[in-house]
Amino acid sequence: MRTRRALVVRGGWEGHDPVGCTDLFTPGLERDGFEVTVREDLAAYEDTDLLAATDLVVHCWSEGELTGTQETNLVRAVEAGTGFAGWHGGVVATNAGHPLYGRMVGGRFLWHPEGFQDFTVHVAAAQEGDGSITEGIRDYEVHTEHYCVLSDSLNTVLATSVLTPAPGDPWDEPVEFPVVWTRRWGSGRVFVCTLGHRVADLTVPQTAAIVGRGLTWAARSRDARVTRPP
Repeated sequence: MRTRRALVVRGGWEGHDPVGCTDLFTPGLERDGFEVTVREDLAAYEDTDLLAATDLVVHCWSEGELTGTQETNLVRAVEAGTGFAGWHGGVVATNAGHPLYGRMVGGRFLWHPEGFQDFTVHVAAAQEGDGSITEGIRDYEVHTEHYCVLSDSLNTVLATSVLTPAPGDPWDEPVEFPVVWTRRWGSGRVFVCTLGHRVADLTVPQTAAIVGRGLTWAARSRDARVTRPP
C-alpha cells in the first residue's frame, strides 16, 4: 500500500499563527501514515509534479493572494483528486480576488463582530460518509471570532452557529451560518472549518477532533489511483 503525502502550505498574516496552528495537526497526519511536507511559500503551487503526487493540501495562509498560475494549478490538482482542507481565515479569508479558488472552497469570509464572542456550535445530524467527521460530538460552546460567511448549497454542512443581532445592527433577525462543511470538487474532497483564529481555539477538544478527522477525510484514499491533472 502506498504512502500518502500531505502538503502543508502556511504563512500570510501572523495574527492567525499559521506555524503554531498547523503544528498542532502535522503529528496526527504522520501517525496516520502521511509523509508531510511543509512549505512556507505559495510558490509550492507552481510545482505541478508535487501537487499531482500530493493526497492532501492543508492551506493555512490568511490574507494571501495566489497568482493566476498558482490558483489554476491548485484547483486542477483538487479536481484530479488531491484533497484540500483548512480552517478559519487561512482558507476562507484569503485569495479574495480568485473566483476559481472561491468556488472550490465553497465559502468566503465576510465579517465578524468585534472581539471574541460566546456562541454555540450546533452539530448537524450524522450524514453518511461525511458524518464520520462529527460522529459522537454534540453541540458545544466556544469563545472566539464568530465568522459570517457566504456559501452555497453544494456544501454538506456538518455544523452551524447563529449570529444574533446586537443593538444598532442593520438586521433584526438571528442568522444561521455554516461553521464546518465538506464539498466535492471534481474528484477531490474539500473540508473547511471556520473556527481556528488561534491555537487555543483549535485545542478545544471537539474542534480538535473535527479538524483532525476532516483532514483525514479530505485526503485521497490510499487505494486511489494518482493521476496528473489534464
